[in-house]
Amino acid sequence: MYNLIKSICTTNNWIFNYSRKDFSNLYDGEQQVGDTTPIIFLDPVQITEEYDEFNTVTGTKYEGSFMVIASSDIDEQDYDYRYQTYIKPIIDSTLTTIKTTIQCDGNYNIITWRTTEVINAFDFNGDGVIVTYSINE
Repeated sequence: MYNLIKSICTTNNWIFNYSRKDFSNLYDGEQQVGDTTPIIFLDPVQITEEYDEFNTVTGTKYEGSFMVIASSDIDEQDYDYRYQTYIKPIIDSTLTTIKTTIQCDGNYNIITWRTTEVINAFDFNGDGVIVTYSINE
């Protein structure tokens, strides 16, 4: 999952950060307030392997979460402004690209995909979404 998400970010010129949440909070990128370049914070991935009676791996499940945010200002107007300016474009464009790429890869099946809106995430003050996923290979 790490390689897949990182590849999607590289292809789309998005910023990729892989770390635990406490390390993600230390992110100090070059983005300026209002820069809508998506920043993907991938949390450590949980990997579950399924075996048959011959101890052969029959499938792999990847579970975890990642956050997609854009740089904002803690003093932005109201929630609707933040939603329209930062969150909705991420849902409509960035997440659609990520899901389509995973589905079109041919090796993965999305089992669950849950999004939660966030504002003023981390010390960075980013607005966007957290995605919690379960994907089978």
